[in-house]
Amino acid sequence: MRAELLITADDMTGALDTGVQLAKQGILSSVIADPESDPDWAKTDAEVLIVHTSSRHLSLLQAYEKVYRIVSEAVQADIPYIYKKTDSALRGNIGAELSAALHASGADCLSFLPAYPAMNRTVRNGILLIDGIPVSDSIFGKDPYNPVLTSRIAGIIHGQTSLAVRMMDETDGTGIILADAETDEDLKTAGLRMKQKKMLRVSAGCAGFAAYLPELLELKRGMTPEIPDPGDRLLVISGSLNPVTLKQLDNAEENGFVRIRLNDDQKLNARHADLPDISGRWTVLDSSDAIEQDSFTAAEERDELRNVIAGNLGMLAARISEAYQGTIMIIGGDTLAACLKQMECTHLKIIAEVFPGVVLSEMLAKGRTRLLLSKSGGFGAQTLPVDLKKWMEDKHREI
Repeated sequence: MRAELLITADDMTGALDTGVQLAKQGILSSVIADPESDPDWAKTDAEVLIVHTSSRHLSLLQAYEKVYRIVSEAVQADIPYIYKKTDSALRGNIGAELSAALHASGADCLSFLPAYPAMNRTVRNGILLIDGIPVSDSIFGKDPYNPVLTSRIAGIIHGQTSLAVRMMDETDGTGIILADAETDEDLKTAGLRMKQKKMLRVSAGCAGFAAYLPELLELKRGMTPEIPDPGDRLLVISGSLNPVTLKQLDNAEENGFVRIRLNDDQKLNARHADLPDISGRWTVLDSSDAIEQDSFTAAEERDELRNVIAGNLGMLAARISEAYQGTIMIIGGDTLAACLKQMECTHLKIIAEVFPGVVLSEMLAKGRTRLLLSKSGGFGAQTLPVDLKKWMEDKHREI
């Protein structure tokens, strides 16, 4: 059996929060966590293959080449539909990766529906709004690693590719076809129009539009996965600097979570650093405190520092997970990818979306199965960790 749909996502949280939109509709999906693996496209029992390309922080050329290779292989394996998952705030190599997906597919156009109304990401007149604010004026315009400097979506794309960008109502159906959407109904309507025009062979957007792909592409539906007992212990590992996450961690600390601020040695030399005390039932490991610059000489550039910290958080998580008995939550796409790599996890089974943007998965690492919660740094209510604690306690008692 071959898959019907390939989804590529430039970071791991994006892969999961997109995949869960399919899983909760009974679509069997397989998430390939290792972007360097060589999937056997022709041998899968999954309706959907989701590949994490780990390309958000690559150069434009590197990102283009990685997406082009994966999509080309999928096309050669006769997978009929391609979906390029993009960041809901349009960070990363958006233009380069959209053009790679379109070129590799051989199609005439790529339908782009980047709105996510459920998470207050809307598109009006080709401009992305976050909570009603143009994205470049929001917290994502101040992102320390991938600031979004313009809110006009065509401008973001044209900064990386020469492909034409046209609004859906324009008559010429070539290049990248962009659709406005301010509500879920708008998204669904735009998707139906593109289906009628046979423009969904290659499409793109975030998790919002992905939720409509099972209906639009007529994917086979099965049983939705059952939610197992999540237990009554949670370890949160956060590598995000997003203000949304930092407020969530503050709220967790104010409501009884033990918050451990990792020291420089743990963030930069995790293989040999002392492990933090995680004996509490509800614990947060927070890496957001600034590094003392004189303690860090191997990588002074900001991007390199980010990669080093993410890698060390992964090592720390791998060491901790050897003995930890409980559910782990990982916040931030770079941190999640690094943790899964160090924990030697290559595939995940998506179970449920327990809160908007918060995904519950089952991962197999070193022969051991454990539950994993994950989310992007910019998602969720301020009370999210406390809400998760209550959800886990209620579910634990129920099961």
